[in-house]
This record gives sequence, structure tokens and C-alpha cells, in this order.
Amino acid sequence: MLIINNLEVSIGKINILQSISFKVSKFSSVIGRNGAGKTTLMRAIMNILPSQSGYIQFQKKTLNNFKTYNMSKLGIGYMPEDRRLVPDLSVKDNIMIPLWSLNKKNSNDQFEEVLSFIPELKDFLSRQAFQLSGGQQKLVALARAMIVGKNLLLLDEPFEGVAPALAERLVELISSLNKDNLITLITESDESFSKKIKANIIRIERGKIYN
Repeated sequence: MLIINNLEVSIGKINILQSISFKVSKFSSVIGRNGAGKTTLMRAIMNILPSQSGYIQFQKKTLNNFKTYNMSKLGIGYMPEDRRLVPDLSVKDNIMIPLWSLNKKNSNDQFEEVLSFIPELKDFLSRQAFQLSGGQQKLVALARAMIVGKNLLLLDEPFEGVAPALAERLVELISSLNKDNLITLITESDESFSKKIKANIIRIERGKIYN
């Protein structure tokens, strides 16, 4: 279970998240308009942004105490809103980066497992990331998150800025994650796709959670 308790996060002097508290034990979606605090919440869970107060726990471990680069050791995968691929690296290398950091011995097996889940990647594995469309980059970022995210997946705005056909494909892929034994938390500006993937809805507005 992912537990967030009384979380306060500021950027500069601006208080973004205010007394955020909720629990996630199944497939869930944080819904809120642009600027509501969704990305800040995801970055706080990953400890990219430090919290001023409160705590975040996953599997009884306090994530506030972990460096961002150590989250993968806990089986946590993160797909940023802006994808954050390394432009000059190939698609395959971008996906493999988290496993290299863990010195995984069975990395090829895990890579093949991700390819079987997203077979479209096979068509452009050797391309450099900067050569891809925005939608293709989303698929690569999802694969990179999945390759280490065996316990918790954090997907920030996975449907934003992609063509309708690819958005539907992402719905299909992410819906499949709902069948696996892992916790998936996504963000979305409205419920358009979250309803399709049957996510538990958590609403955020102006840095606060609403029922």
C-alpha cells in the first residue's frame, strides 16, 4: 500500500501541496486541472521535490528517506509527464538505463518481457530517442518505468499530447496493468481515460485532496 500522510510541498515560497493525505492499494487516478498539483505530487513521491512536512510510505518504507535514484530498488517505476528520455541514446538503451543502474543479471529477460507487453517498440528499438514522435516517446517512457516498476508504477499524464489512436492504445496497455499484482497511480486532467481503465478516482484541486 502507498500511504501519503499530511504531505506539504513548496516550490520556492509557494506552497503547492497542502496537507495531502490518501491511501492507494489498487489502480488509481489523481484527477485535477492543470496547476492543481498532480505533477508536484508525483515528484514528491519520487523525492525529486522534498517535502516540508508529512511522510510517504510504500510497503512500510518511508520514501522521504530514499534518494530518487534508489526508488528502483523498491520496485518503483516512474514515467514523467515530459518523458525525460536521453535524446542521443537508442530506444533500447533508454529502456535499459534503470536496469543498468541496478546491475541486474537477468536484464535481457526483463527487457524481452517489456517488449512482449509493448510489441510496437520492436519497430524502432535502434532509433535515437530524438527521432521519435511524441507518442512513440510515451511508449518508451512507459516501458522504462515498467522494466523496474514491479511493485509501484507512477504514470504522470500518460495520455496527454498524443494522437487519439495512440491514446486508445495506451488505454489498452495501462488497463492491462490493472490485472497485474502491482499498484499503479496515474494522473489526468479529467476522467476521460480514467473511466475507461476503471481507476479509483482521487481528486486534487489547488493542492488539496477532495472526496
